[in-house]
Amino acid sequence: MVQIIRQAINTQISPNNIVIIDSFLLSLCQPVRNHRAHVFNELADIGYNPSKHLWFFRFKVHMLVVTLSGYILNYVVTPASVHDIRAVDDLLENCCQPYVLADLAYLSYELREQLKQKGYHLWTPLRQNMVRAKQHNHWKLMAMRRTIETRFSELCAFFDVEQILARGLTGLQLRMKQIVLTYNLRYFEIN
Repeated sequence: MVQIIRQAINTQISPNNIVIIDSFLLSLCQPVRNHRAHVFNELADIGYNPSKHLWFFRFKVHMLVVTLSGYILNYVVTPASVHDIRAVDDLLENCCQPYVLADLAYLSYELREQLKQKGYHLWTPLRQNMVRAKQHNHWKLMAMRRTIETRFSELCAFFDVEQILARGLTGLQLRMKQIVLTYNLRYFEIN
């Protein structure tokens, strides 16, 4: 029922031409318990979080934000070891916006060409040592792309999304659906 409500709301938004994709980590236990955790043993895995300098037993949540004001159109939950590029096709399923902003994790010539064939234009920042990086990494595009980081912070602050205490896959899926639905309803309240 939650999924049906979310899909109905998705048809009511008037999105921009730009979508933003990124991912965040969903830890399942404290780092001390990484090797003793058995709840999602066959689905999750241990991976490194470079921003926190810790190893976590976790999932990775890939999100597609449609409007620059932060409406979440789609998300995919994968094991932490799945690279961000592998979830792009699932995220862009039924997406009609032509411009996709992403971070350096999505920097791939093959991905850009694959999406170009499907009618999407992928923009990722270039590394500082790459040719024409200063011209390509325009500050306005970088600021638009950072919108998704703000949305992740809001999900953590309002819904504590990084600490979902589910004991099974069904509970995890239901909790994520509830969080996204509630967040999107909040989007309509604000806008």
